[in-house]
Amino acid sequence: MVNKMAKITTIEAIMKKYLLVLTIVALIAGTITGYYIAPAVKQHKELLKYIIIILAISTLYPSMIKLRLEKIGGALRDTKSLLTAILLTLIIAPALSMLIANYLPDPTIRLGYVAANIVPASSASVGYVLLAEGSIELATSLVFITILGSLFVGPLYLEYYGSLEMVRIPVSKIAVSMLIALITPLVLGQITRYYLIHKKQVDERRIGPYLSFITMTCMLSLIFLLIMSKAPIIVNKPYIAATIIFGQASIILVVLGILWIITRILGIRYGEHTAIAYVSISKNESAATIISAVALGGAATVAPAIIPAIQPVLCILYLHVLARIKNTQTY
Repeated sequence: MVNKMAKITTIEAIMKKYLLVLTIVALIAGTITGYYIAPAVKQHKELLKYIIIILAISTLYPSMIKLRLEKIGGALRDTKSLLTAILLTLIIAPALSMLIANYLPDPTIRLGYVAANIVPASSASVGYVLLAEGSIELATSLVFITILGSLFVGPLYLEYYGSLEMVRIPVSKIAVSMLIALITPLVLGQITRYYLIHKKQVDERRIGPYLSFITMTCMLSLIFLLIMSKAPIIVNKPYIAATIIFGQASIILVVLGILWIITRILGIRYGEHTAIAYVSISKNESAATIISAVALGGAATVAPAIIPAIQPVLCILYLHVLARIKNTQTY
C-alpha cells in the first residue's frame, strides 16, 4: 500500500510539473487524430458527446471532494473581497467574452466561448492560492459563491447572447446543463468528502495525490477528445484557435489590471488579492464543456478545449509576479 501510494505520488508530481507540456501534447495529438479519422468521429458523434460529458464530470468530481465548505463562514464577512470577486467573475469577464466572441466566425463557437467565461472558478484556483501563500479560506468561499452565482446569471447571459446571435436557447436547457455541470459534482464530492474525511477519518493528505492524478488524467483525456471531435475546424481554420487563445489572454490580463486598481483603491491585502485573482482568472472549463455539450451542441465545445492551453500559463506566470511583489514588500 505504501509503495503504491509512493508511486502515485511520484506520477502525480511529474504530471503536475509537466502539465502544460502534457496539455499541449493532448491538443496536438487530438488535432492529428481527429483530422485523420474525421468520418469515424462524425459517425459516432452522439456516443462521443456522452463520453465527453462523463469525462467532464469525472474531472470535476475529485476537485469537489477537495473543496472545504467548512472553511466558508468567516471569510464571507470580507465584503470588499466578496464584491470585488463577484464583479470580476460574474460581470466583467462575461461582458469581455461577449465582445471578443464577435471576432469568432461561427455563432455556435461564439456561444461556447461565452459559456467558457460564465463558469465559476476551478478548484485549481485554490491550489494556486496555496502556492502563492494567499488566503485559502477566502479562495474556498469565493469558489463556492461563484458556483452559486453562475447558476443564476449563467443562463441569463447565454440566453441574452443567443438572442443577439439569433439562436434560440431555452433557459430550461441551459439551467439543466448548469445543474449537471456544477451541482451534481459538488453534491457527490461533498458526500464523498464527508464519508472519507469525517466518517472514515482518512487523512486528506493521503488521498490528495490520488484525486490530483484522477483530475489531471481525466482533464487531459477530455482535452484530447474535445479537440479530436472538432479537429477539421481547427485544421482548416487555425485562426479560430489563435483568436480564442489571444482573447482569453486578453480577458485574464484585463481582469488582473482592474483588480490591481481596485486593490489600490480599497486597500485589499496580499492574501485576499491573491484569492480574488485566481478565483477570477481560473475558469472551470470542464463545467463549460458540459454546458456546451448539453445546451449548445455542435462546435460550442471548441473554446473550452482550447482555453486550457493558455489559462495555466498565465496563472503560473502570475505566481512569479506575486512572489516578486511579496518578497520585495512593494505590494
